[in-house]
This record gives sequence, C-alpha cells and structure tokens, in this order.
Amino acid sequence: MTTAFMLNSCLALQSLQPVEALLQQPSVKSRLILENAIGDLLNSQPIKLADNVFLQKSTVIIDRRQPRDNRGNLLDGREMRQGDTVSLFTEGGKCYVKHDQSGNIKLVDKIDCNAK
Repeated sequence: MTTAFMLNSCLALQSLQPVEALLQQPSVKSRLILENAIGDLLNSQPIKLADNVFLQKSTVIIDRRQPRDNRGNLLDGREMRQGDTVSLFTEGGKCYVKHDQSGNIKLVDKIDCNAK
C-alpha cells in the first residue's frame, strides 16, 4: 500500500511540458474561440485572425493599433511599438494560447490542436 502511494505521488510530481501546437480541423467557430481568447490575453476586444491562423506556425504576430485622430489619420509623436506575439501550445491533451511578452496563458476549450 505504501509503495502504491509513493509511486502515485512521484507520478503526480512529474510536470507536463508544454509543446508547440498547430490547430486541427479549423473552422469559423474555432477561429472565433481563438479570437476571443487572444483578446482576453491582450485585455482588449476580440482580435481578428486570418482563416489559416495556427495551421502552419504555432506563433502569430498581432500588430498594435496605432493611435488616430477623429478623421482616422495617424497621430504624430506617438510611440511606435512592436507587435505582440501569441503562441498556441498543448499540454496534457489541452490547448492553450500564450501572450509571449507577458507570459500570460489561457486555456482554450472546444478547439483541437496537436503537437507541432
């Protein structure tokens, strides 16, 4: 009995390792789920993604919106920042998106992804 407990405890201590992933069976629904999840990570509204997002690469670059005036012209003198990167990965059979700059991670239910 003690041996079984120790064995189970050792297995529980082994941490799973995240692995880069690609989206399986893409659909409009899976893209909308990802857009909402990435919007949550970036503390913004849902992000518009291409139909082929995460099909060939596990990382996507999200360009930051540049400040504009009320006529839609870019404002001068504002800081120009690099885009954010977001990665798709899998761990323990579940899919996650990660904002690479902050390290924030969000579980993405109802999509299928496989290790790259």
